[in-house]
Amino acid sequence: PTFIHRNRLALAIAAFVLLDLGTLAFSYSISSVVEKDAVAINLAGRQRMLSQRITKAALLATSQSRSAAQRAASVAELSQSYQVFRLTLSAFAKGGETKGGDNRMVRLDPVKGTAALLVGEVQGMLDAWPNAPTEEADVERFSAFMDARNADILDSMNRLTTELEQQSIAAVSRLRIAQTLAFLLSLGNFVIILRTMNRARQRAEAESLTDALTGLRNRAGLYRELDAALQHCAASGTPLGVMLLDLDGFKAVNDTYGHATGDETLREAARRLQDWSDPDWTCCRLGVICPGIEPIALAAAGRDLTQVLSGIPGGGLIVSASVGWASAQQKQSADAIVAIADSMMYAAKSQHQLTRNFR
Repeated sequence: PTFIHRNRLALAIAAFVLLDLGTLAFSYSISSVVEKDAVAINLAGRQRMLSQRITKAALLATSQSRSAAQRAASVAELSQSYQVFRLTLSAFAKGGETKGGDNRMVRLDPVKGTAALLVGEVQGMLDAWPNAPTEEADVERFSAFMDARNADILDSMNRLTTELEQQSIAAVSRLRIAQTLAFLLSLGNFVIILRTMNRARQRAEAESLTDALTGLRNRAGLYRELDAALQHCAASGTPLGVMLLDLDGFKAVNDTYGHATGDETLREAARRLQDWSDPDWTCCRLGVICPGIEPIALAAAGRDLTQVLSGIPGGGLIVSASVGWASAQQKQSADAIVAIADSMMYAAKSQHQLTRNFR
């Protein structure tokens, strides 16, 4: 079971790390999406400005009230603006590079859905003009074309900007939902880790207070339970008794028949002790903590326990027990009451030894 619990804890910690990394990955993805979408939205907004600049440059290039040099400058501006406009449309449609606001090249991913339809719509309007005109007659026709279609192009670019903003908001919202779910899973997993660690701590503490062979409280467990019982009895005014025991002849069982037989003898003694004990009492390998028992009843119980633990088989030998007891006094420490019961137990043990020697 300990191995299984350790594996579960390891898996929970690994899941927590992965979920935490996932949360960080979602944060990075959100930042990346916002950054890329901001560039696309900005360029879509620039397309609106470029369409107006192209139309204005075309009109100025055909104005007879301007000098030839001024018209030539307008044609150059027309050509430059139209080239950037078409390049950006192509980048929106297929993905690719175009000029950014600072004249550096930036890369766009192809737009999707309604945004792709709007880009295709404007490209269809401009199919007749793959390049900006340079000849005077062509400039005049292009100027008339732009004057007629500029409102439609401007409307499409406005709608493209709005659509890209909405798509960006939707994408970020989906990522934030996923990020929130990852965080909640991570939080839940963290709670599982804490509970698992707490259970492991409780198991380790219980194991440190329990005798592995018999399942009874060991010496540390006896003192832990006795301290608690003394505090309860002091607060409630109820009596408390302690019995200590030691198996007589047990060493001979180990020496003669080995530790496996000795272990079986100890388990039999523990079984008899638990079967005999009151449900409210605490059985320990060294004895029994008996809350609620008066001194006279405690003495009777001690004599009875001596009989219960007599005649325990140990291979070809017979093991018995020496039992000592003591009733707790006001403000008495665990060490003090154990010392009294221990002294009585060893007195009983000495008496048993004398009796065996006399026989």
